[in-house]
Order: sequence, then C-alpha cells, then structure tokens
Amino acid sequence: MQLFGRVTEGLGTALDLYQARHQVLAENIANSETPGYRARDLQFADQLAAALAPPAPGTAAASEAAPSEPLRAEPGIDRGAALKPDGNSVALDVQVGRLSENAFKIEALTQILSGRYASLKRAIDGGK
Repeated sequence: MQLFGRVTEGLGTALDLYQARHQVLAENIANSETPGYRARDLQFADQLAAALAPPAPGTAAASEAAPSEPLRAEPGIDRGAALKPDGNSVALDVQVGRLSENAFKIEALTQILSGRYASLKRAIDGGK
C-alpha cells in the first residue's frame, strides 16, 4: 500500500534528482582549475519520466507491495562545454548559473512537499 500518492512520490524523486545534479555541479565548480577535467551534468528528464510512469499491468512493480527501485542518476560529460587550452571544460560562470537555478528548483520542490506533508498532518490531527 502506498502511504503517499504518486504525485508526492514523484516530487520526492524529482527532489532526489535535483540534489544529485547539485552535487555534480558543485564538483564541476571545485574542479574549475583542474587541467583536463571535463564538466559533467545530469540530464534526468528521461529518468524522471521513467520514475513517474505508471508500472505495466501484471508486473511485480504494479503490485502495491512491491518496493520502489532505488534512483540511478548517472552524470555524463557535458558535450556542449568548450575546452580551454589546458583541456578543462568548466566555464565557472555557466556552472554557477546552473547551480543557482538548480538550488531554486530544490527550494521550490521542498516547499511544495512541505505543504503536502502539512496537509497530511492536519488531516491526521483532525483539522487542528
């Protein structure tokens, strides 16, 4: 049985993915001066869509008792990033911008989830 609906679980999955991307972007910034370091990014639109897709009927995942699979978010090389003479492809201003945008999305998802949990708490407390 699902304690929370698919929307809440989907929001949690999205939050996990944005947090994983945050880590990748922070690693890029930390390596902005490392010769040969290639900037990485997490393209997770397909992973999020797969996580939110309803399970196929008749599969084990369709069973309410089936545990959800752990999130597998793998970063890849940012192929659009230009290489500097030392082989590093981290553009610090681009990475800081992406990190800022990502942080905004994490904050928004956190507020949405907080509101959903507060509503659930109110329902449990009998509207008090």
